[in-house]
Formats: sequence, C-alpha cells, structure tokens
Amino acid sequence: MTDEHRASGGAATRTASPPTGTPAAHAEQQLRRSRKHKMIGGVCGGFGRYYQLDPVIFRVPLVVLSVIGGLGLVVYGIAWLLVPFEGEEENEGRRLLSGRVEGPGLTALLFNVAGCGLLLASLGSGGFRTWFSLQVFAALAGAAYWSRYRRGADLAGAEGAPAHPTAAHAVAEAPPEAQAPPAPAGPSWWRGPAAGTGYLWGPADAPPGSYVPPGSSAPRGGGAVPPVPPGPGRSPVPPTAPREFRLGGLVFLLAVFAFGIGVSASWTSQPLGAALVIGLSSALAVFAVGLVVSAFAGRIGVGTITSVLLTGVLLAGASLLPDNITTSWEDREWRPAHAGAVLDNYALGSGMATLDLTALDIEPDEPLVTAVEAGAGQVTVVVPYDADVAVEVEMGAGAFTYQVRGAGDTDRDSWGGLGEDRTLRYLSPADQPDDPQIELRLEMGIGHLVVERAEEEPTR
Repeated sequence: MTDEHRASGGAATRTASPPTGTPAAHAEQQLRRSRKHKMIGGVCGGFGRYYQLDPVIFRVPLVVLSVIGGLGLVVYGIAWLLVPFEGEEENEGRRLLSGRVEGPGLTALLFNVAGCGLLLASLGSGGFRTWFSLQVFAALAGAAYWSRYRRGADLAGAEGAPAHPTAAHAVAEAPPEAQAPPAPAGPSWWRGPAAGTGYLWGPADAPPGSYVPPGSSAPRGGGAVPPVPPGPGRSPVPPTAPREFRLGGLVFLLAVFAFGIGVSASWTSQPLGAALVIGLSSALAVFAVGLVVSAFAGRIGVGTITSVLLTGVLLAGASLLPDNITTSWEDREWRPAHAGAVLDNYALGSGMATLDLTALDIEPDEPLVTAVEAGAGQVTVVVPYDADVAVEVEMGAGAFTYQVRGAGDTDRDSWGGLGEDRTLRYLSPADQPDDPQIELRLEMGIGHLVVERAEEEPTR
C-alpha cells in the first residue's frame, strides 16, 4: 500500500468519526441511571442527562402522578428495573430474574406493587384521575422527546454535521480506521522434538520432545512427560464457588401454606373477595420476606419472581369482586301469595334463586315494584302472562335472557357483557288496556339473569 493511499484512507476514516458534541455522538449516548445526580434510584437524573433536561422536570410530575393515582410509582419502578446504572450493562430486572435479589431491585419491585395498588384504587374511584395522569405522562414524554430532538438539531447546526437522525446514525456507524495488528503479549516459537518428527507449540518452559500424540501415553522422544511447572504465563485455576442454598421451593411452599391459612380463617366470616384478598396478601407477604432474606443469604429463581407477579395479579382481581359474593352456595325460591307479601328487595349471595310472581292479583292502577340483588349465580323472575314488565338491569359480568315459556325462540331476548346497565320493557302478548304493570330492578355481580313469562292460561 502506498503512502498516498494510506494517507487518503486515514483521512477518509478520520472524517467518518464524529466530533464530541455532534448529534452522532449524542445519538451514541445510552440511557443510564445517574450515580451523581441521584435521590432514590438515579432514574430522573439519568433521564435528565439523556434528554438534556433538568432532572426536576421529571421529578415533579412523577411525584404528582404518584400521589394522585400511583402511575408515577409504576413508571419509576419499571424504569428502575429496566435501565441499568452508568458503567453497567445488567439491569435490576435481569438480576431479579436470575435469582440475585438485591436491595435496589427489591425496592423497585415494591414501587411497582404499591403503584399498581394505588392505580387500581384510582380506577375504582373514578376516571378523572386516570385521564389526568395519562395526560401529564404524555405531556412529559412529548417534552422529553422534543428536547432531545431540538438539542440534536442545534448541535448539528453549530458543528456543521448532518441534522437528520438517519444521517447522524450513518456517520456513527462508519467503519473504524484500519490499524496494524497488536504485538504478541509473550514469545511463541516452534520446538522440534528429539526424534525429529512432529512439532510442539507450547509455552517457553515446555521441554523439547514432550508432545504426546492422541491415543499415546508416552512422548515421541521416548521419555516420560515431565510436569509443566506453573509459570508466570499460566493463569491459576479459579477456585470452585461455594454452592448457594436455593430458597425458591421453600418460599413457594410457605406462601401456599400462608394462603391456605388466610383463606380458611376468613372463609366463613367474609365474602369471597375479602377471603381471597386475605389469603393472597398473606402469600405475598411471605414472598416479600423471602425476597428480603435472599438478598443476604441464599438465592431464588425466576419461578419465584413469576409467582410474585401472578400473586399480585390475582390479588388485584380478587379486590374487584363484588362484596355480595358469598363463599356458600344457596338455593332459594320466593313465592309470595299476594301483592302485599312482595318484599321491596330480595337478596342472594351466591347460588340460584327463583322469584315467582304468577300467583299475584295485581291491580291495573297500582304497579308492583320489587328488586332482586345477587352476587353470583342465576336469578329467575317468573311474571304473569298478561303483565307489562319494565326491567332495570345492572350487571357486572354475565348475561340476561327474556323468554316466554313454550314459545321457543320466537319471543326471546338475550344479551351479555361487562358492566351492562340497561332499562328494558316487555309488553304483554295479551295487549289489553288494563294489563297489570310490574317494575323490576335486577342487580347481578357475576352470573345470569332470567325474566320468564308464564304460559297463557287456557280459556274456560
């Protein structure tokens, strides 16, 4: 290679290396948590440096989002788990999944659990907090993106570098300058054995003729193979690490035991949702103690972390169950003899119930009003054939069916869904001006509501 070509190649390579402060160098900066500007986990400091913003711009909205709805804790905890510290390549989430539970990863996990609890509570109290949190988070993300893009454009204009991110990335990916191979760290040479056949490539302290062909126990030189003394070029064999005690199985068994004790202690005195919350909270407390213990002694595996996440999801689902779902299953049947015996409200926890109103003599000018509330199961209300029925349905999850006995699918209305709230009206097939009026209010947590019209009585 001529000097001119070498010089031109070096110049071309040097122009491909972006100077410090250009958008290419800015694009190469990786998102890392800050060790210097750190208050809790260094998340806001790292984001501030990466997006060229003051960390306070991230801290204040996250604190507000944490207080009003828990979204700030969730975002901070997830960022803490996924973004590594500066100077490191492994994040806290990977350490947790590999079973190495440490204080920072455990704290980030607790941030996520607390934030999810507050977020679920805000969802149940109303949608204003949730929408406000999402709007604040979207505004913060947009400001961070715009700051980074604007900073890159300003640096590009000052340095004369390409301002477009694609061009900056192409410059950053330019091949490096070709260099001569490094000099060997130590001497190496060929050694000839005493018999004159074969060669040995080995360290400086290996005697000639000590090469042993495969399948042979003696060297080609005829003598015994002398042991090679450890020299300065031979790295010592690292000692075997002591075997760590795994706590995953024991923690899981204790968590199952705690769940059983919590559920059995509250099964007869609490509704189903409260009993499950007590049991799952007990299991989650055992998992938390196991994580803390494993941070100092022993080790847990990815199965324990998965169990913690599943337990948290089940706990969130159990907290959303209606309070009127009981742990006992009942079968009830209400048959009032006259209109005055009809109660204002009938209640059912979990089970199957039937309210039969066919034997009532309802006055045309006095509507019959009643309600049925059930937690889980099936409720059937049987109405007379000649009555006009107005139904107000409030259902958490399940299905509703209106049908006429003996009519098949010709006079049938059926639908279902989640969080349904409807008002329906079904006129009597008799279609008389003095038809009695029945007003029903039906509430069901999880299950099936049925309004059934009796068959037409034969005329005498």
